[in-house]
Amino acid sequence: MNFDEVLKLADDLVFARTGNHLNELQEMILRGTWSKESYDEIAKKVNLSEPRVREVGMELWQIISQELGEKVTKRNFKSAIKRLQVSIISHLEQHHNRIGSFNICGETRHPPDIPNSHPDDRETSNAKQPQTQYRDLSEMPDLGAFYDRASELATLRSWILEQRCRLIALTGMSGIGKTALAVQLVQQIKDEFEYVVWCSLEASPTPSEFQAHLIQLFTQSEKPDTSATNQKSLPPIEYLQKHRCLVVLDDIHNLFCSGELAGKYQPESSEYRALFKQIEKLSHQSCFLLVGWEQPISAS
Repeated sequence: MNFDEVLKLADDLVFARTGNHLNELQEMILRGTWSKESYDEIAKKVNLSEPRVREVGMELWQIISQELGEKVTKRNFKSAIKRLQVSIISHLEQHHNRIGSFNICGETRHPPDIPNSHPDDRETSNAKQPQTQYRDLSEMPDLGAFYDRASELATLRSWILEQRCRLIALTGMSGIGKTALAVQLVQQIKDEFEYVVWCSLEASPTPSEFQAHLIQLFTQSEKPDTSATNQKSLPPIEYLQKHRCLVVLDDIHNLFCSGELAGKYQPESSEYRALFKQIEKLSHQSCFLLVGWEQPISAS
């Protein structure tokens, strides 16, 4: 991990907490800390007193600590920032209504049974590829630089294609490559689905707006049918049951309240909680992949 990457991650952390980017003195403190320099050595380089540099450093560690949810000091900053390279991939487990985290850069944990699946799901896991294909990847970003994430990709592929997980959260701080990983995954497995949709929540659409958008995508790709039974659109969950779909929701942190308990929904986005719980609990053959800084609080 080079220092430019460290600086980018630290700047993202500070900006997320304060709305301001790192200033020149903060950058010098980070650079000196990364090089194991003392406050006195840093102070001499910036031509300031040691107490002043120490004061700014303490404020910086406090900001980063608040954003990471752990105490960060000059002594442990290097190890704390390195941990941000590790993607924390979570899938919401159905049976205990909780979120199970998997650190797949280390030893991967395999559940004794297939989570979030039913026997019928498993029986169809080796079925033929879908005959029809419909993709809306207009909001999927360009891949850009992609670093070796073979282990993470293998685990995600297994969860989605073999274990038939219905709801997966790919979470972690800005800058660690979550979206690039998701893009690479979609490119690898998109042919396994009838429908592949990438939707960014950067504009924070309401649950109703998102579901209406999803239904529109499903219905416009189907053959017109004027029969009375097909004049009314189905709920999204019924399309997920009827078809093998992969839906990626990027920037899910826009659904949550800033500066409060992680994963707490904004009032206008609270219905997403019920939607995610429905996707998690009900039997269907599709998968939702959530990508963002925070993982949603599991519904009770």
